[in-house]
Amino acid sequence: MISLNSIQTSLSPPHRTKTSFIKGKRRLICICSSREESSDSASPADGDQRKQEILVQIAMLQAQKVRVANFLDERAEYLTKFVKDANAELEEIGKSTLNELDELSERITEKLDRRMEEFDEEAESRWQEIEENEKMLEEFERRIERDRNEGLFFKNLKDKKSELDPEVKMAAKAEAEKIKEITREKAGSKTRRNIYLALMSLLALTIGNFILSAPGGEVEWRKVAALGLIFIGLVAQLIYEQDFSSNSQDKDK
Repeated sequence: MISLNSIQTSLSPPHRTKTSFIKGKRRLICICSSREESSDSASPADGDQRKQEILVQIAMLQAQKVRVANFLDERAEYLTKFVKDANAELEEIGKSTLNELDELSERITEKLDRRMEEFDEEAESRWQEIEENEKMLEEFERRIERDRNEGLFFKNLKDKKSELDPEVKMAAKAEAEKIKEITREKAGSKTRRNIYLALMSLLALTIGNFILSAPGGEVEWRKVAALGLIFIGLVAQLIYEQDFSSNSQDKDK
């Protein structure tokens, strides 16, 4: 009996150490599993926070997008309104300018008509003077012929020498011819001047029409430049003829 108890006592410690090792192993497994569970529970929390941050950023971007879209819509409405107002103002300006040009053309035509009437009256008076001078010359010639036929030419030679002098006759003819030439030159110069003024007014109206009634503000500058050159040429020609006529009149005087 004593030997059996001693054997049992000698064999009992290894059994206890085995059970204690198993218990320690279980505790270690529990600790590891608890740590893993805690790490797993922490990782979903971090993921949810990241998702929330991303959602907040997306919401902010959407709000900024909406604000930008509203701003663009407002600016587009403002620009369309501005363009409409500008087009309306341009149309009003064009209409008023065309009306002014029409009034100006009417005034120019009225002035031209009055000047033509004055020119006709002046030319008619000049022709009447020329006809009277011619009649006087013819009467003078007839009187000389009559006096010569009646024999009074030699009788009144000393008294009427100045009247019967051929130089006086030639001077009268030269004066009549000179009056005719001056009248013709004045008539021609005034007619050309009126024609130049009419052409200049028509060119000015045409240039203004090209500039103001251009579709979409696209002016054909080539045509405007060509018409402007023609207008400048007419002005230069008119000034030259005015200077030439004034110089010729001074010389005649």
